[in-house]
Amino acid sequence: MACIEPTWQVNPGAFGTPDFRDPEQGGILKNCSLIAAFSSLALKQKISAQQLPYKFTFYNQSTSAATTIVTNNDLPTNGCATSHTPKIWPAVYEKAYYLWLEGLPNLTDHPHYCKFTGWQSPVTVLKQLTGKTATQQNCLNANPDTVFSNIDTLCADYNRIATNRVIKYPAVAWTNDSGSQYADTTIAVQHSYSLLGVTGTKSGTTWTSKYVVLRNPHGWGRGDPVLPGSLYTGPWYNITLSENDGVFALKADQFVIYFTGYAWVV
Repeated sequence: MACIEPTWQVNPGAFGTPDFRDPEQGGILKNCSLIAAFSSLALKQKISAQQLPYKFTFYNQSTSAATTIVTNNDLPTNGCATSHTPKIWPAVYEKAYYLWLEGLPNLTDHPHYCKFTGWQSPVTVLKQLTGKTATQQNCLNANPDTVFSNIDTLCADYNRIATNRVIKYPAVAWTNDSGSQYADTTIAVQHSYSLLGVTGTKSGTTWTSKYVVLRNPHGWGRGDPVLPGSLYTGPWYNITLSENDGVFALKADQFVIYFTGYAWVV
C-alpha cells in the first residue's frame, strides 16, 4: 500500500509529563525504533515536560553535531505517534525528529513522513536522540542465563525489592529481519522494543526464574504478546505486568529465541 501523507491540525492538548507507557506507534511509519527509544527515554526521565514552542535536540550519527528543532502543536490527525492518554508529547517529538531529518527549520514546516517509511536501526536512533554512542550486544540463540545476567547487571532494584529490577539506562532490543518464530500476535519480525529491566523469582540471592521486561511500541493498541507459559504477570516497577498494555516480561530462554540484540546508552 502506498504511503499517504497525514493531514495536519493544531492540537490544543497538553504536552504532558512523559511516561514510558505513553507513546504508541502510528500506522504510517515503520518507526518502532524511534517510539521504543521515546519510551525508554521517558522511563529514565530524559524527556522533560514543555510549553509552546517545543524544543528538541538531535545529534548527527557520524559527527555528533547537535541541532535544536523548534516546533509547535500543529500535528498529524492520523497515522502517526499518539498516546492512550490526552498527552501530545509523542506526536510532537516524532514531528520534530522528522523535521530534523528533512532539514526543515521553520516553525510552520510539516515534514514529509512518507520519505521515512523504512525500518531504522535502533542503535542509530539512540545516538540521534541522545548524542551518545550505544553499547550493543548480540543475543539471538545465545545462552539465556548469560544474556539474563548481562542485562541484570544494567539494572537496579526498585523500592529495594531484589526481584523488581529496572534498567539504569535508556535501552532497546530488536528482533531479526526474518524467522518462522515471529508473528504479530507474539513477537514481531524486524521490530524494536523498549528494554526496561528484569524480574522473576529468587531463592536467597539466586534467580530461580528469569524474565526480561520489554515494551512493544504499539502499546495498548496491540497489547501484550500471546505466549502462554512464557510471561511473568506479577508486579514490576510501579505497574502490574498482567495489564494488556504492551509491557510484558518474557522468559529469558524465549528472549534469546526472538531477539537478535540489545543496546543501551550511559
